[in-house]
Amino acid sequence: MAEPVESTAVIPAYAELQCVSNFSFLKGASQPDELVERAAQLGYAALALTDECSMAGIVRAHVAAKKVGLPLLVGSQFAVPGEGADQGAFDLVVLACNLNGYGNLCEFITHLRRSAEKGRYRLDRAGIRSQGLEDCLVLASPRRGSSPAQLLDLARWLLTHFTGRCWLGVSLLRRLDDEVWLHRLREASELSAIPLVALGDVQMHVRSRKALHDVMTATRVGRPLTECGLALQLNAERHLRTRLRLAQTYPTDLLAQTLRV
Repeated sequence: MAEPVESTAVIPAYAELQCVSNFSFLKGASQPDELVERAAQLGYAALALTDECSMAGIVRAHVAAKKVGLPLLVGSQFAVPGEGADQGAFDLVVLACNLNGYGNLCEFITHLRRSAEKGRYRLDRAGIRSQGLEDCLVLASPRRGSSPAQLLDLARWLLTHFTGRCWLGVSLLRRLDDEVWLHRLREASELSAIPLVALGDVQMHVRSRKALHDVMTATRVGRPLTECGLALQLNAERHLRTRLRLAQTYPTDLLAQTLRV
């Protein structure tokens, strides 16, 4: 009788580096403490709370992280619009490395909020200065549909301003074009020597919050839920996924890079 073969599959270590809470108004569907507790349950190495142009959820996340013993990374994320055919839109995640980086990031957020009407912010590439974000790491996630030329342009911009502390973020959300998108980002990475890192682009702590997130989206865009169409997320993959599911979705080098960050 043949002996049973033991599985050699290894569940990888992983740190989630892009995650918003309900302090990102009408975008995050979970509270900071729910996100922290769920990340600890899943065995994450760390969690970065990166509310959009805000630090509002950090205090509650910090209290929860101390209770469960989960390393918490402090950061924020920003939507950067494209400019013409040459520069594509992207999301910028900024993570503070120390107290000085935290202060610089807070000052950056304050400047953006003060330069726009209440509840909004304005940001373009010209407004992102490396000197103003000292002691911070930057992760740039190009928008789906960006051309190879736009990806390379973004990579060159990162090299010019954030050499040695920048990554290209990759969010794989079980979409039909995931493989093609990853291939394009691989090419941009090889041409620029900027490493790729896995990002979950998390907006809820569990899959079941998708219904609530849909209602929030409908409220944000100002249309009935039945008329939102593609404004709604295509699936519920923007939750804190198990490390096994992440291993089935992302290449191992992208998951390992989250620990380097």
